Amino acid sequence: MTLTFIDLYNECAGQPWSMFDADAESADDLESALKVSINKATSYLWNLQPWSFRYETSTIKTRAGKNQYILPEGTLTRKVVSGKVKYGVKYQGKSLEYIEDPEGLEQESGEPTSFYLVGEYLYLYPMPDNVYQVTLEYLLSPYGLNDEEEYLYELKEEDDRLNIPDKYETIFKNCLISLAMMYAIADENDENYSGYKKQYDDALIVLMKHCSDKLHNKRITW
Repeated sequence: MTLTFIDLYNECAGQPWSMFDADAESADDLESALKVSINKATSYLWNLQPWSFRYETSTIKTRAGKNQYILPEGTLTRKVVSGKVKYGVKYQGKSLEYIEDPEGLEQESGEPTSFYLVGEYLYLYPMPDNVYQVTLEYLLSPYGLNDEEEYLYELKEEDDRLNIPDKYETIFKNCLISLAMMYAIADENDENYSGYKKQYDDALIVLMKHCSDKLHNKRITW
């Protein structure tokens, strides 16, 4: 099963107490209010926890004389082992040290032992003097994919889809639909709002149960 935008829209629109038509066939049929509510709910739920399905890895192949590399579309992970912080930037299986203040670093070259961040870039230190493979472990930030497999921070086209493994789609969808309908209603005093709130709370418990076993890393924040 693939959770496309139009399928999510029609499932939301087909919910009890919905004020939307559930027979959309293309992006042109989607009402803006519900589109916004679905994306708002997806963004909130996706970023609510470092869910296990958000963990990704990528590899940087260094070049001699180059220490600047683009960061992936996510947030680097970290964990504390025996009181010491281990970061999701690794070379030969060992975490590189994080340099908080790179000002005043002496120019050196060799195998990377440390790293620092500036904007959207990761800098390795010392300057690589050869080809090395550095692994990045991170939490993926964009929640969608389009037909070209490009990451999306917002679902727009009818075939845009959620980037979630099949086994988690149903439990994530149950949370998402209820939350989207809460956003669509917006009024907490509306009698239907409390019904969707109860559905969301129950669905979130299930999602936490199935995806919380890997929530052991904290995100690096700056």
